[in-house]
Formats: sequence, C-alpha cells, structure tokens
Amino acid sequence: MNTLKSKEVQSNQAVTQKLLSENFFNLEFFLSVVIPIILFSAFDHFDRTLTGTITAGVWSLGVLLLQFCFRRNVNIYGAIGAGCAAIGLIGTVLSNDPIYYLVSPIIIDLILAAIFFGSVILGKPLIRILAEYSLKQGFSEEIRKQPKFKSAWIILTIAWGVLSITQALLRVVLLYTVSKNVYYAISTAYGNISTPLLLIISFWFPGWYWKRSNT
Repeated sequence: MNTLKSKEVQSNQAVTQKLLSENFFNLEFFLSVVIPIILFSAFDHFDRTLTGTITAGVWSLGVLLLQFCFRRNVNIYGAIGAGCAAIGLIGTVLSNDPIYYLVSPIIIDLILAAIFFGSVILGKPLIRILAEYSLKQGFSEEIRKQPKFKSAWIILTIAWGVLSITQALLRVVLLYTVSKNVYYAISTAYGNISTPLLLIISFWFPGWYWKRSNT
C-alpha cells in the first residue's frame, strides 16, 4: 500500500491550500457571486425581476468569459455554473418569464446527481475518471489495482451526488418559502461555496484515506 504515496498524493496539501486561496472571498468570488446577487436584488426590489435575471445571467457568463480569456482555462464548478446560467438565461429570454432562470439550477442539480450515482452503479465512478484524466501519469497499474484506490473514488463520487441532491432540495424548499431575491441570494452563495469546498475535499480525501488504510 505504500505505493499509493505517489508524488501527486503527497502534494495534495499544497494543492488544497492553493484551492482555498483561489476560490473563496477573493476578487473572482466577488465578481461571480456578490455582484450577480446585488444586480438581481436591486432589479427585483423595483419589481423588474425579469430584467434582474437577464442582467445577472449575462454578468455571470461575462465573468466566466473574461476568466477564460485571461487564464485560458475554466474550472469544473465554474463551467457548471456557467452552463446553468446559460440554460436559465436562454429559457428566460424565450419565455419572458424569470422562473426559468430560478428553476434551472434545480434541474441541473438533479441531472448531475443522476450522472454521479449512475456512474457508480455502472462501476465507473465519475470522479475517478476525472482524476485519472487529470493525472495521466500519477497512478501506476499497481496502484489502480488496490481496493482502497477504487473505494476512494466511489466514496467521492457518491459525495458529489449527495451534494447535488441536497442542493436541489434546498432550492426547492427556498423557492416555495421565501422571496425571489432571497432565494437567488442563498442559492447562488450556497452553490458557489459548497461546490468548491467539496472540490477541495476531493483533492485532500484520497491521500488521507490511503494513508489511514496503512495504519
């Protein structure tokens, strides 16, 4: 099992610290989370919810586009958020109804949950596929045959599925119990905090899990 301590596993702590500094309460977080909430709430306050949803959606997509132009890359949770915003924005414009923008994250959460749980049932956990694709040379054939190697990715993939389900349930409850601007604020903030947090855990967990199995 000592073979599980590859260079990539040993560097998980450094990766985790980098992700923490990059994803929370910085300029990008302010632009992609705080500003859209302010825009939506301001327009909704003046009974212009449709304008608010379109403005917030365009802003969110614009931030992602600028991120790609400057960095030439887009992280996975940012891409999911952009896809959610794009689908909701198109539906809102075509239907002239802001409810499409508010409901689209719920639909996407349910789709993602089905994908995560389905990949586990099929024996190909999605998180393992993504990890092996990102670290093509990081895991030898001997490492991949270890039972703990396989179970770590199953646990993480299930965790992503559970997160998607809980996010969908929370949004459904909020949609029917609070105002639109409160729903949008909590939904946006929660999604942009919980998802990168689990992303960080996904980098940290395998190394901890494999090390724990050796004790």
